[in-house]
Amino acid sequence: MGDDLGTAAAERPSPGAPIPRQLPPTPAHFTSRTAELAALDSAADGEDDDSVDQLPAVTVVVGPGGVGKTALAVTWAVRNAGRFPEGQLYADLRGFSPETAVPPEDALGAFLRALGVPPERVPVELAEQAALFRTTTAGMRLLLVVDNAISAAQVRPLIPASSGCVVVVTSRLRLDGLHAEGARFVDMAPLPQEHAVELLMRSVGESRVADELPDVTTLAALCGRLPIALRVAGARLASRPKWPVARMVAELRDERVRLTRLSPVGEASLTATFDSSYSALPPHAARLYRLLSEHPGLTVEVGAAAAAVRVSDDEAANGLQVLADASLLEEIGEDGYRFHDLVRLHARALPDDERFEVVPRIADWYLHRMTRANLVVIPMRWRVSTVRARYEDSPPLFTTGAEALRWLDDRLQDIVKVLEETFALRHDDLTWQLCEALWELFLHRKHYQWWLRTHETGIAAARRCGEAVAEARLRCQLARAYLDLGRFEAAESECLQAAELARGAGSRHNESVALDQLGMAAQGRGDFDRAVEFFGESLVIEGELGIDRGVALRHRRIGEALLQAGRTTDAARHLNLAREMFEEMGDAKAGARVAVVLARIDTLAGEVTAAKRRLEHAAAVFAESGSAGYQADVLIVFAEVAEREGDLDAARGQLAEALELLRTVGGAQLELVRSRLLALDADRDRAEQPEPSAGE
Repeated sequence: MGDDLGTAAAERPSPGAPIPRQLPPTPAHFTSRTAELAALDSAADGEDDDSVDQLPAVTVVVGPGGVGKTALAVTWAVRNAGRFPEGQLYADLRGFSPETAVPPEDALGAFLRALGVPPERVPVELAEQAALFRTTTAGMRLLLVVDNAISAAQVRPLIPASSGCVVVVTSRLRLDGLHAEGARFVDMAPLPQEHAVELLMRSVGESRVADELPDVTTLAALCGRLPIALRVAGARLASRPKWPVARMVAELRDERVRLTRLSPVGEASLTATFDSSYSALPPHAARLYRLLSEHPGLTVEVGAAAAAVRVSDDEAANGLQVLADASLLEEIGEDGYRFHDLVRLHARALPDDERFEVVPRIADWYLHRMTRANLVVIPMRWRVSTVRARYEDSPPLFTTGAEALRWLDDRLQDIVKVLEETFALRHDDLTWQLCEALWELFLHRKHYQWWLRTHETGIAAARRCGEAVAEARLRCQLARAYLDLGRFEAAESECLQAAELARGAGSRHNESVALDQLGMAAQGRGDFDRAVEFFGESLVIEGELGIDRGVALRHRRIGEALLQAGRTTDAARHLNLAREMFEEMGDAKAGARVAVVLARIDTLAGEVTAAKRRLEHAAAVFAESGSAGYQADVLIVFAEVAEREGDLDAARGQLAEALELLRTVGGAQLELVRSRLLALDADRDRAEQPEPSAGE
């Protein structure tokens, strides 16, 4: 990641950064666990332990699957959240779902972003992430709940530096390796019989089962006194008010052979309970249950479910709700659902020949949805994937670019999981297309860690299936990330490979893009003459291809490089050509970007009225785009205008607003704005100092 990120590692989140409050809601009908809650209190207070007073308090809650470890940790955390005013963080590491276990760098990256570190400042390597996390959390009072850990190595990087922090870890394994971090251990067993009965009665309704207490007691025992199984049984009874408890008892007794074969960890007891719930499902919900277990991501939304089983959205929504009512899925938000990891494993064990078709179906659904979002963000972008052609005459799926980007951003983690699963299953054509479709999101919201990771996979997929044009396109997309990170040699390497691939495949458009980005790399190194040469070569190709937008973009690039070189008159000529072309083609956003650069030239010439007019127009366009980076560009030039007029307070206000926008976007402008603000403050301090008297 280079020296830029090393510098950022010493940086703390700004005072205005949002305080993370990530704890899930407490589970309904939480019962008992008084001793375990008291043990967590004691560990957090550091009682009877004077050997680790400089370390954060770490407690590992250990017990079998379904015993209620998460419920205990979350309930205690929510009750004690007020003790940690600087935030509460939560991560489900999914350690017992081998297909979806979260690497520590993914969880750590999410923690850093939640603490206010911009996505582009999050290092790619785990060691660098851990160092930045320790720096960021030093002296803070944070509460962390780290759920479903599989190993000490998965948890250790997530432990902050401050002794004022408390970490609660849940695991089915005793993570002895955390003893070196001063960890305490709280063991959880199934609920005592009387509390298991209490939980069932509260779930179903005490008045309803008051006359069936013997059967409730038997049912609690058949559920293995595990809270997750008790909740499934309670939900089934609650949703079937005419059922006597004895009916469910009889069902579970039919599977008693399996119950007697349970291992001490209780896994099979959950299988028995889930089998019982599954057998009661209507056929359409049972099919949905089996097939959705193949979804690589965490959250299943209605459209993806419909694609997985090839039914309408309404049918899928109905089936998902049936599964949620049976406690086989958890509702997340308005239209999202999530498997408990053990339930997913149960569903995957059920035979269904159709399950092998699910991942490509879901991937295809994401590809189409992403493409329609991208068409709102950058309507006229050239794309290698042919999916765009299907929506040329379709109404837009999203109202604004900001809305489309928000959808893409919210689903990024699931998209990455789907992309990686398609690659593992050798659906390479889908893999590279999903990767290409991430361009708009990464261009506007960065997420460099995932940008690099997905494009390495996408390039490998394109190469594996012999798609040279796609490989060239993805290498250019990867190079753009390196350009933003200031890694110009890496960017040039990717672009040179892309250009060679493009020439071999006869893809003049890809060759043009590679040349354009080689110009950006030269510009980044300060070699403006070479940059103009590359941009000019690219411009010629765009003209030969008849791509007016590409010609206009290259004129803008040349104008920006010439302006940096101090050749203002030549720069204005190219920029005005670009402006006229964008106006003719109706590309308001691209035209607004040119207007910002022209406003800078107006300001240098003392034409502040013209500069303000251009900037006001650009600001109105970018307000609709959802791009904080473009909005910040406008504010930066507004500040230049204010400085030109001698209004340093106004300039400082514009730069401060730009800084807040750039905290979420990053890029080279972030440090530039910081430097400009420091310079303004220094100028103001000098101006406020009294003039020395004649005798001094």
